Amino acid sequence: MYLANVNFEALIREDVPYFDLTAFELGLDHEKARISCFTREECVVCATEEAREIFKRLGIETTKIKYSGEWAKPNEELIVGTGQATEVITAWKVIQNLIDHTSAIATKTRKLVDEAHSVKSDLAILTTRKMFSGTKALSIKATMAGGALPHRLGTSETILVFKQHLNLLGGFDKFLEKLPKMKHSCVEKKILFETSDVKEAEKCLEAGVDGIQIEKLKPEELVEFCEKIRQKYPNAVLLAAGGINEKNVREYAKASIDGIVTTSLYTAKPIDVGVKIEALDN
Repeated sequence: MYLANVNFEALIREDVPYFDLTAFELGLDHEKARISCFTREECVVCATEEAREIFKRLGIETTKIKYSGEWAKPNEELIVGTGQATEVITAWKVIQNLIDHTSAIATKTRKLVDEAHSVKSDLAILTTRKMFSGTKALSIKATMAGGALPHRLGTSETILVFKQHLNLLGGFDKFLEKLPKMKHSCVEKKILFETSDVKEAEKCLEAGVDGIQIEKLKPEELVEFCEKIRQKYPNAVLLAAGGINEKNVREYAKASIDGIVTTSLYTAKPIDVGVKIEALDN
């Protein structure tokens, strides 16, 4: 899988800003060592490519790797390397933190995707941009490793009109007035509108909006909403958002929607990842 665009040097120096005092006082230096990162529980692996990049920058040779998106069994090694003791110790917590947090997100994502696909095999699972600030590159990669795709990578190339926009614009009718020009100006883009009101959705689709993001309806309400829309606009893009997680996704998947938009996947208990460090004969 692709390498996330992160500042690897910053990750290293965040944990070891100058040197490792413990290793220094113990006299550990150029001794050759083996480092192995393994999982104590079944998980979908993520960020081993980033761990390999950390190894590379510290002069550690990667001898084994399990790639992002693959399932790993308990006690299975995820990445193994050999290098100088001081550099191996420097890599230790950096790679452990990367792998246990991102693999948690990837695993949670895969479980939700499987739940949704047990009801509707082609339902898109889309993750929002509401992850913890500063973690975007790794969070997106983790959800993709689990089988989801980002809903919106940013606001520069997607159009999704919210109530907040209407409040500043002067209301719903003002949006409908501007819509024809928007469609001409953004001829390559789909224009989506968020609402939980069927009549408002119908007016938008009649005016030329490409899709509706349906916000915070109960599963049974969503089913009824979609049935009404599909009668007149069978090809409209319909997305369900708000409060959807692995516990209720099956109920939401029963509606005639094209995708589910969720933030829930970004909060996952870290996978129990361990690290073994051993001395090697010089």
